[in-house]
Amino acid sequence: MSGPMASGPASAMMPAQADPLAALRGIHLPEPIGMWPPAPGRWIVLAATVGLVVAAWVVVRARRASLARHALRELDVLDGSTEDLQGLALGVSMLLRRVALRRFSRRRVASLHGDDWQAFLAETGPRGRRRGPSFDHELGRLLASAPYMPPGSSPPGGTDPSRDRVLLAARRWIRWNT
Repeated sequence: MSGPMASGPASAMMPAQADPLAALRGIHLPEPIGMWPPAPGRWIVLAATVGLVVAAWVVVRARRASLARHALRELDVLDGSTEDLQGLALGVSMLLRRVALRRFSRRRVASLHGDDWQAFLAETGPRGRRRGPSFDHELGRLLASAPYMPPGSSPPGGTDPSRDRVLLAARRWIRWNT
């Protein structure tokens, strides 16, 4: 029954069997991944980097402020304990050298003496139109030669800068460089 009947009028009504896969669409690739919004891992890395930079900045600022406070306290002690200008200049010169060694590289500061030390103080000190350099020629010469002068001797150049002027220049230099 299946043979002759299948080829009869019922088979004429059924369309020819089409390929069932022909009706399917082709493979769809996803859209390319864009740069925005970044993946959560990138946000985490960015936040950690910003946090580390801010923490490093805070630590550096705190250490510099601590160095400045300590140096300014030591300068106050020098002011109260030293009576002659040569002793004060010697103490200030040693204090400024220690601050400079902490602030600048050892290679740049350690070998400085005399005119080179004087030039370094003038170069690294605060400047401005109204203020001028913190260590002018007279103060710089006093601090550069103080460690080598015998106790109680007068500074070179004939003029004697005031204690207040030496202390003010040292305070300004410390604040500027810390």
